[in-house]
Amino acid sequence: IIMKSQNYLFAFLFTLGLITSCSDDDSNPISDPDPDPEPVSNNITLTIDEYPEDDLLLSVLTTNLTGTITYAIATESVENAFALNGPALFVGERLAFDYETSETVSGIIVASNGTESETINVSINLNNIDDIRAFLADDSRTAYDNADDGEWIIVTETEYNNIANNLADVNRRGSSEFVFNSSGADIIIGGADFTVVVENPPNTDSTHIPRLAAGEYLYAFKYFTGANNPGGANVKLSETSNQEGFAVKGTNLPSHTAGFNYFVLKGNNEPTANVGYLGIYENSTIGFRLIPGSSYFFEPGDSSFISNNGLVNRSYLYQGLTTTIKQWD
Repeated sequence: IIMKSQNYLFAFLFTLGLITSCSDDDSNPISDPDPDPEPVSNNITLTIDEYPEDDLLLSVLTTNLTGTITYAIATESVENAFALNGPALFVGERLAFDYETSETVSGIIVASNGTESETINVSINLNNIDDIRAFLADDSRTAYDNADDGEWIIVTETEYNNIANNLADVNRRGSSEFVFNSSGADIIIGGADFTVVVENPPNTDSTHIPRLAAGEYLYAFKYFTGANNPGGANVKLSETSNQEGFAVKGTNLPSHTAGFNYFVLKGNNEPTANVGYLGIYENSTIGFRLIPGSSYFFEPGDSSFISNNGLVNRSYLYQGLTTTIKQWD
């Protein structure tokens, strides 16, 4: 009996040795994790079109911190560019994303759990788009898209003011805002079928000059008419003098109604090479104000030259917007 028990013990120990040996030889041990892993970068780099919609979601921020996290904007390269709602990063103001001002908008976001903090760098690269189109509403945008280069389209007063106030390096040529907004002088309707050029429009802004400087692109126009559907009016521009060399700029203005009318010019690729003189041929009527000190030249008909000069105290209500920076396709 004792010998039989010894045999059983030997067999047990032998089997245990085999199991242990197989385990040691055949196993694939798992490596220990890195005790000091490199933190994952949570920086944000994006590319979007300039002038995105307000409140556009840019990204949902992440962090290597644990616990309850709060986020705060530490710096912005352009004021009011970003807005936060928890970890959600939004466009703050679309006007902050202007390619002509800065091709990249950046900022630093600080994440904190109350005891530790982490900085998240944000870099938004901007695509250069057609700035005129960006400030048009749907109907005007459709007309603009369908227009050919050199064609004038009708826009609203709001759209005109938006492209006047938000494009880069904008100048107002022709009559000044002082003339347009003067409440002390009534608008009078002028005679029909003549070409007119303002020469000395009074204004309270000493930086206003009625003439274009060399290198300016004309891209918008407004004027006052007393007639409905004047379809033959056109914008005149001369780089010779204020009395000759006037040519039609773009197409004729499309038909419009009595009162103030606003237009944009699609795809002007020709800046002035010299000083430019801006005028208008109106085939129906045009409005003016009697303002002392103002002067203008005129010629009957749709004319390239003007022989009547030195007329004073009358400011015709037309104005062009120009810029030295081409901001459209």
